[in-house]
Amino acid sequence: MEKRKSAGAGPKGPGRERAPASRPRWARTRNVPRPLLGELALASGLVLPDVLAEAVEKHRRWGSPIGQVLVSTGALRSGDLARLYGAQRGLPVVDLVSEPRDETLAADADLDFYLRNRCLPWRRRSGETIYVASDPDSARSAIAEHDGRARPVFVASQREISHVMSRDFAPALTDRAVFDLHRRMPESSAAARLSHAQIYWFAALLLAVAAGLLFAPWQVFTAFNIAIGTVFLGVSAMRYASIFVGLLAPRTAEERAYSNHGVPPDSELPVYTIMVPLFREARVLPILARALSELDYPASKLDIKLILEASDRETLDAAKALRLPDHFEFIVVPTSLPQTKPKACNFALPFARGDYLVIYDAEDCPEPKQLKKAVAAFGLGDERLACVQAQLNYYNWNENWLTRQFAIEYAAFFDLLLPTMVRLGLPIPLGGTSTHFRTSALREAGAWDPNNVTEDADLGIRLALLGYRCGIIQSTTQEEANCRLPNWIRQRSRWIKGWLQTWLVRMRHPLRLYRRLGLKGFISFQILIGGFTLSNIVHPLFYLSMAISLAVTGVPAGFGEGAGLAIFNMFVLTTGYALAVAAGIAAVSVRKMPALFNHALMMPAYWLLISLAAYKALWQLVTRPFHWEKTEHGISRMLPPVPNFLRGRRVH
Repeated sequence: MEKRKSAGAGPKGPGRERAPASRPRWARTRNVPRPLLGELALASGLVLPDVLAEAVEKHRRWGSPIGQVLVSTGALRSGDLARLYGAQRGLPVVDLVSEPRDETLAADADLDFYLRNRCLPWRRRSGETIYVASDPDSARSAIAEHDGRARPVFVASQREISHVMSRDFAPALTDRAVFDLHRRMPESSAAARLSHAQIYWFAALLLAVAAGLLFAPWQVFTAFNIAIGTVFLGVSAMRYASIFVGLLAPRTAEERAYSNHGVPPDSELPVYTIMVPLFREARVLPILARALSELDYPASKLDIKLILEASDRETLDAAKALRLPDHFEFIVVPTSLPQTKPKACNFALPFARGDYLVIYDAEDCPEPKQLKKAVAAFGLGDERLACVQAQLNYYNWNENWLTRQFAIEYAAFFDLLLPTMVRLGLPIPLGGTSTHFRTSALREAGAWDPNNVTEDADLGIRLALLGYRCGIIQSTTQEEANCRLPNWIRQRSRWIKGWLQTWLVRMRHPLRLYRRLGLKGFISFQILIGGFTLSNIVHPLFYLSMAISLAVTGVPAGFGEGAGLAIFNMFVLTTGYALAVAAGIAAVSVRKMPALFNHALMMPAYWLLISLAAYKALWQLVTRPFHWEKTEHGISRMLPPVPNFLRGRRVH
């Protein structure tokens, strides 16, 4: 179809009769019956009869306007729909590419209004400001209230309006993405590594330790060893409890939601925003497109945001080459520091239209019914339920030793430990993907910390501090496990650095943290966020301590002071290994992966690798605290196949 370049142009067909010359075209009477949009699409040759018939059936079942159905199924492009809207309503249609807006008419202070109503001031004619909107009917009254008078509203495509907003308001959106949390909740921002009080306390502690080592080295060494061992045992106790609570305790209402309560019919489902931050992900884009196309949710109610970095031309070109339906919207994030996933998500969040929002990673393959399970869980929960976390595991779990260990670890964490914490009413660190939010609660909580490189673990604790809770749903997202050690080290060091950032941020005000989380919440935070991170760092030191204590006394037969410490360390290591292995075996049995039973016995070697990543995390916390270690995806030999509808399309 020939592209219209004038504001008044639109497709020929029914509903294009001229308005009386004495009245502006935008003010035509609305009492004249409008032609059906589907009939206009058919008459214009934009869709075939069988395509329209299928769209009409989905329109009835999904409860969405026929135009949204046609766009979301790929039958129409967003620009075609805008021209049909203009023809149906007798309104001019604006192509914002060939007829750009007057940038002096819009103010940054009104950005939220423009985003909420999907409209923009376009140009002035005869002293009158003309707006463009993707849905002029709904925007007209909001604009009249905002400006204090009625304004002419022309039609532009939603895709073009979003693109213009993200481009022209990029400085304001970037400023929000980077600084909004720090301005609103400075105590929750990791922009500063340590508070002044923490600097004083850490300095005092280091001086006390140095003095102790000078005057009573063995006593200080022993006290430090026992303190760290106690933390290590606390982590082991939490793993032990997760075996029983995770397997035997009654499931929460959110976990049982889909089977017991069901979900609303498709016609009553809300709009759901899916945000996928992408950076150097061209190789896995077809897998992502397949996974999102297979979601069991009305496509017309999916608001999909592919969030791309302006510096990553390869992924943007690959995304365009897939020719995805126009409910896949590209949000291009300008280059700025920190270049992190949470900053990119913050930049895109103002464009989210859904009542609920989920974050997926580029290589994710969520269970098709996951969104419906999340809707059912939110329907059963009260207003305090801000987020539900889906479970994660790997489709390439059996590729090599590293992926098998990774799969055991994830099964123990997502299938046992997190459900245990939820059932005990404890705050949980969220995973970095498949986290489903009430969009309103996410915004109230300040969204993500752009300076925290494990942003969702931090957000889970912040939601708890604000009086919200997070739940678990019984739905798995399959990911690509790291199958190469250098790539795995980069990813794991970033995770540990982010958990260190989270602990340091929250421990700026330990008494306040205690009052808000309560005793059991405070203890669980110290064990999970602090204890797990500390155990990663000190794990190899237990071997060193045991060797030193034995060297001091020779052999443990005399049960001297050093031998007792060696026995204590042996007990800590044995207990930690045994309970971790038991939790791993229990978790993979739930996952029905008996092939991993024997591999759980090799977890001690895997822990040493985690410690290696922890030392890198410590170094980077000092030297590069906000640096995002990029994880390469699409390198596995066991990637899911490219779907048939994408075969042959060129992806770089």
